[in-house]
Amino acid sequence: MYRLPDLTEIQKDLLLEFYKLSDTIAPTSERYIQLSKRHWDSIAKPLDSLGEFEKIFQKLSAIYESEIPDISNKCITVMCADNGIVKEGISQSNKDVTLAVAKSMAIGTSSIAVLCKSVNSKLMVFDMGIDSFDTEIYSLGVLNHKLMHGSNNFLKEKAMPLDITIRAILTGINTVKELKENKVTVIGTGEMGIGNTTTSSALSAAMLNLPVETVTGRGAGLDDTKLKKKINVIYKGIEKYGFRDKLFLDSINSDDIKVRILAILDLLSSVGGLDIAAITGVFIGGGIYKLPIVIDGVISEVAAALAYFLNPLCKEYMIASHLSREPVASIIFDMLKLNPVIDASLALGEGSGCAMFFSLLDMIFEIYTKNACFSDIKIDKYKRFV
Repeated sequence: MYRLPDLTEIQKDLLLEFYKLSDTIAPTSERYIQLSKRHWDSIAKPLDSLGEFEKIFQKLSAIYESEIPDISNKCITVMCADNGIVKEGISQSNKDVTLAVAKSMAIGTSSIAVLCKSVNSKLMVFDMGIDSFDTEIYSLGVLNHKLMHGSNNFLKEKAMPLDITIRAILTGINTVKELKENKVTVIGTGEMGIGNTTTSSALSAAMLNLPVETVTGRGAGLDDTKLKKKINVIYKGIEKYGFRDKLFLDSINSDDIKVRILAILDLLSSVGGLDIAAITGVFIGGGIYKLPIVIDGVISEVAAALAYFLNPLCKEYMIASHLSREPVASIIFDMLKLNPVIDASLALGEGSGCAMFFSLLDMIFEIYTKNACFSDIKIDKYKRFV
């Protein structure tokens, strides 16, 4: 039987800090959406011919409260953490891969590091909970925000204490604050952590009240036997913590915002991960500090969904980069009413889809700011009939 958690004094203080920050999120301005729309309509091309990209720039204009949004300074934040659930044999790789890839990111040889160089984006790599005592990664440039040496095996105990979960979210929020102070104008979200397609599937199955089979894919590569085991592990976790109980489902959809927030935080603490918690904070931070946050793959999507449950207004600051091939990806985007612009069966993670999206964003910006207008070439504008 599900019950909301009792809070310690430290947890209450951290939750109060979160409430105060989240309460500052405001809706974006419809006025700037219309300004951007008129700007697009003045450009010498068929109306709406750049499809979703025109809507993205309307959203960017609303976020920045400027007809010409500044997308010049981009950064991808990669949250790295290990997940104790790998002890159940649900992954092809072991936890050592998380540390190895974090190092590769820091020295510039990983996929995301190469992509960031190619699109002129900054890259920040965070140790939120890598299960290692290796300190060399910090001298290489990985930022030390370690809260645990990996999460717990959620079949044995909750993945994280509630106060650690809130601290991870606050780290994500503060990251956005610091990036804005350093003139970053667009943030992409990335992650690295063996086992995090299991935690993300568990979170989405419970949060969306869907069958585990519907939301669970093969991650970095599982055969049929291991996929079946992964699904069974997730089922057991959801049942263990009562996330199919009516009280839980009523709580995460409650009109009482404090009940909803506490239930979502309890879910994240129970079967989630430090990487997902930090990314959730980045999405919340986008709303607080008025910066666009680009969603990467399915791990990032689940964090975006969690952030939406915590404060629906933060959705106005989210932009979708691509459609992951993990099965829950399209379900989450449908819920958020966001349309990814890249559909290439990507499943790399690390923020790779964000980096690819950045290159497209720059190309569309050139059209938005440099393309001839109808008045320049002295022909009549297209008329809008719908």
